[in-house]
Amino acid sequence: MADDLRPWREQALDSSLLKAMSYWSDNPEEWLEAALPRLPETIRINPLRKEKIWVKEQIEKMGAKRIEWCPNAWKMPWVRGKIPLEHRSLFIALHETGRITRQEAVSMIPSLLLDLKQDDVVLDMCASPGSKSTHIAEILNGTGVVIANDVSKKRTNTLVANAQRASLPNLLIVQHDGRHIPRVPGEGYDAILVDAPCTGSATTRKNPDVWTKWLPSGGKTLHSLQIDLLLRAIKVARSGASIVYSTCSLDPIENEAVIARILEQEQDVEIEEISKEQLKGLSYQNGMKEWVVLDDNMDPIDNSEFNTSLNPKIMKSLNRCIRIHQDDSGHGGFFVAKLRVKRTDEDTNQLEVRRISSNPNRKGDFPVPCIDDDLTTIMEIHSPDIEFASLWKKGKRILWGSRPMKERVWGMETQSRIDRVHDGEQWPPLKVIHLGIRAWESRDKRAYRLSSEGLHSIHLKGLGERVHRIDEDEAFRILKDSLPIENLENLAPGGHLLLIEKHNSEWRIPIWVGERISRMWKQQEDVILRKMLGEKT
Repeated sequence: MADDLRPWREQALDSSLLKAMSYWSDNPEEWLEAALPRLPETIRINPLRKEKIWVKEQIEKMGAKRIEWCPNAWKMPWVRGKIPLEHRSLFIALHETGRITRQEAVSMIPSLLLDLKQDDVVLDMCASPGSKSTHIAEILNGTGVVIANDVSKKRTNTLVANAQRASLPNLLIVQHDGRHIPRVPGEGYDAILVDAPCTGSATTRKNPDVWTKWLPSGGKTLHSLQIDLLLRAIKVARSGASIVYSTCSLDPIENEAVIARILEQEQDVEIEEISKEQLKGLSYQNGMKEWVVLDDNMDPIDNSEFNTSLNPKIMKSLNRCIRIHQDDSGHGGFFVAKLRVKRTDEDTNQLEVRRISSNPNRKGDFPVPCIDDDLTTIMEIHSPDIEFASLWKKGKRILWGSRPMKERVWGMETQSRIDRVHDGEQWPPLKVIHLGIRAWESRDKRAYRLSSEGLHSIHLKGLGERVHRIDEDEAFRILKDSLPIENLENLAPGGHLLLIEKHNSEWRIPIWVGERISRMWKQQEDVILRKMLGEKT
């Protein structure tokens, strides 16, 4: 069918979605007026970057305003995709270099509700494109492990790209069908986010196709998948873990009906009330206790699979879910439920458990812990502080990860099924696509080049033989020309890292020395460095 080219308001007035809102909202007309305008650009500042104060000053000069209910979150004075020309170059560079992340405001909510603690192992079950995973990793302050999963190889590639852009050491990317993902570490995940596939009925402000394409049958089609994903999350979480279920849909079939079916089937989980202090400043509604099931003609029908729960206790508890409607929040729409696992220990005494040992000859290109020779060389040239890190080798690359990656995932047994346990010191049964940050790449036995991705996140405890402090004049000399420059300092051949203090922060400039000095940073980093030194961008 050809695209509907009518104006969005005309499409909306004729839409099934607006008819459905008459069942979901007391004020569908007010909702419509709030659901039509384009979303404003919203961002998070990466709090792990040394120059975060300078970044805040730059976006404030662009007119950014704080989002009260989310730390490090800001609203820009333009709509998505309409960056003013005078800010475009710097704003895009800030995002592409991982100093900020562009993310819809309401999608920041789930990460805030996970009750995270340092060194937690967290599963983001349906993670692509990765904005929530990077948010969780930032909230953990680079500690712990965020296992970002997606079923699609193409989407896991997107996850890897976003992880490298943000330069976060505690992201571990895996590829599994979330309905069958293994349980790690031995006792289960400390927290899980299930941002489930949905119809996107709440995304009208960024996806106007919803007006013409949304039908009630879409939510019914996804309902069983959403339940299965959440059931698996409960099975692989440890007792006491928090689970946040979210969708960018307003359809109760994808939201409250899913939670109701879960509570009917599972005795080991309960809905927790979301503290108003956690989202102070955000207006939202309580979850629906009752709803109408609609067919594609927008007529009410009776269908026990999707109907309101017959259990009064469950019906009452659904009030603890929250719905963000566009006319309440000023943002996009969203649904969130917070669950707590209350499991007693499983009785496995009657089961014959098969143990699977580590196999060094197993097929697959998995990262392995760095050997002493690699560590010795890297310590000499860059003197990284590895007290709270783990270093891994994959091909010619050295990856920089958080210490719990080694201690709480790699080093512990993993349960793929209730009767099958994989011993520690191996990644399988996890299908690991990538971990941490690409930190170094070997050129030969003595030459390790520091990568642009690892540039900002490697902690240094000293200067090392290839780390040097320079002044502002030398920085200008290196930056002013894109062509290689003369090696006036007689630096040894190979990769070097230059440090400059500016704007109360340490800035890092990677170079490669051959006959002359060549730049080793990307074009977007060049925009940042020139702005930092006072040039117009």
